[in-house]
Amino acid sequence: LGFSAFGSAGMDGSSDWRFKTHLANLPIYYEYQADGIDTTDAIKGTYLDNYRQIWDLYINNATCDPTQLSTKTADDATAEFVTGQCVFYQNGTWEYANVAEVGDENLALVPIYIGVDGEENQGICTGSENYWCVNKNASEEDIQATLDFINWCVTSETGVNAMCGSEGAMPSGKAGMGFVIPFEANLESTNVLNNLADEINADKTPVKWCFSTMPSEEWKNGVGSALTTYAADQSDGTWDGVVTAFVDGWATEAAASKA
Repeated sequence: LGFSAFGSAGMDGSSDWRFKTHLANLPIYYEYQADGIDTTDAIKGTYLDNYRQIWDLYINNATCDPTQLSTKTADDATAEFVTGQCVFYQNGTWEYANVAEVGDENLALVPIYIGVDGEENQGICTGSENYWCVNKNASEEDIQATLDFINWCVTSETGVNAMCGSEGAMPSGKAGMGFVIPFEANLESTNVLNNLADEINADKTPVKWCFSTMPSEEWKNGVGSALTTYAADQSDGTWDGVVTAFVDGWATEAAASKA
């Protein structure tokens, strides 16, 4: 056909977060759902076989040989998608500006399926690692003023335009921040991927980001390194290395964070 199914699953520092964090979130999310928890110091790895299935699918039906992943970058994957070398590219709605040249009519968004029961009702992986915080040690006056300002940002016309708008949306005439905010006043986005995500999640169950429960960056790096090793030599033995990094590494890093 002249193209591959998937873009390169680059495991250099500009790209590996897509797989050691975002893709790894899926087996974590489903384990939490099954066990009725929202965090743990001892991940069991219940869905790591599913993680292996989706990783195998990515790396064995891609634009490059799996042995090349350690040197493949985020820019490589973006270019492969934009130039029609692949059909699927795992990334987020924030990537819209980098892929918009293919045309809105040529863009679609689909959930990441890993073979879990009930995933036909699964929506898009959705969340944030960033939150607004108010310093409890500030004066009561400053705390209230901060809360009032935050409320103004997401309820007033001027504030919402600044938060969600694009060209000329700021009171100064400069471009708005273009954010999608989880409040009723949110504006329809010019980012087609944002709108597609909203459409899908309207009648599906979004997959929660569990990133904040991952024990450390060191844990992520260990998983990423093991995934790269496995990709170059796909055997049960090298996959055991992924399981060890995921499960034992989690327990080790969780304990270290509490030491």
